[in-house]
Amino acid sequence: MVEMRASRREEIPRLKELWRAAFGDPDTYIDYFFDRLYTPERMLLLAEDGVPMTMLALLPMTFSDREGKPARMSYIYALATAPEARLKGYGRQLLNYADYYARRLGADCISTVPAEPSLHRFFGTVGFQECFSTRKVEFLRQRLQKPSEGDSIVPAQAGEYNALRCRLLRGIPHLACADELVEYQKGLSRMEGADIYLLSAAGQEGCAAVEYLNEDTVLVKELIIAPEAMPAAAAQIALRHPAIRYHFRTPAPWVGLPGSYIQPFAMVKWYDDEKRKTWSPDANCYMGLAFD
Repeated sequence: MVEMRASRREEIPRLKELWRAAFGDPDTYIDYFFDRLYTPERMLLLAEDGVPMTMLALLPMTFSDREGKPARMSYIYALATAPEARLKGYGRQLLNYADYYARRLGADCISTVPAEPSLHRFFGTVGFQECFSTRKVEFLRQRLQKPSEGDSIVPAQAGEYNALRCRLLRGIPHLACADELVEYQKGLSRMEGADIYLLSAAGQEGCAAVEYLNEDTVLVKELIIAPEAMPAAAAQIALRHPAIRYHFRTPAPWVGLPGSYIQPFAMVKWYDDEKRKTWSPDANCYMGLAFD
C-alpha cells in the first residue's frame, strides 16, 4: 500500500538514509538539517507498506515583488527517492501531494531549485515555470583586483545579514527568508570553512554567503552589493579566503563582474492568480540562498 503524509519523528533514521543515498552528503551535514530545521510537518513522504520511499522538505519563504508586496511561498528542498523505488513515479506523486499540502498551509506559490538542467524539464511537466535567475561568473585568483585599504569583510549574525539583504534587494523581485533560514546557511558556510559576511567595499555596504567547494575553489553563493562595488568586494572575499578559483552568484539585473552570464536557477508554480500577475517570467527574479 502507498500513502503520502507528513513524517513522524521515529522515521528520522530512514529519512537520513534516503538523503544519504540521494545526495551522498556526510552525516554531519545531514544531521545539521534534522537538528536545525526538521519538524514532522515540514517533511512530507511517500511510504510503501509503511516504509518511507520518497521525501521532500517544505520550507516557508516569502516572494517579494518590485513594490515589496509579499506572497507566501513553500520551498521544496531535499527531494529524494530510495534507489530501489526509482522509476515508479513516486517523486511526481509526492510533488502533487506537496501542492495540496502547501495550499492547505496557505501558500500562494511553491518553488524549487532543480539539481541539474534535465530536472528543469521534469519540473516543467508538473506545472513549474522558470522564475528565479542568477548571474554567474568564475575567476582565477590572479584576475581579481587587489584589495583596497579601508574596505572590510566581517562575519555576520543571521539577523543583521538578513536585514541588510532585504534592504539591498528592495525594488527587485526576490525571495526573502526568515532569520532561521539565514542562520541555517551560516551553519552550512561554517561547515565548509567560511561564513556569511558583511562587506564594506568601494564606499558601499554589502553581504555575501561563502563556502569552500574544495581547498582550491571558493563558491560565493550570493554576493549582494552595488554592481560598481562588486570587484572590490570580490577582492575582500579572496583576501579572507585564499583559493585558486572563485565562483560568484549575484542578482541577475546587476552587471558588476566582467564576463558574467545569466542562468536559470529556480522554478515556481503559482496558486494565487492575483499574485501571479505581479510576476513575469522575464522579470529576473532573484533567489540566491537555496541551501544547495
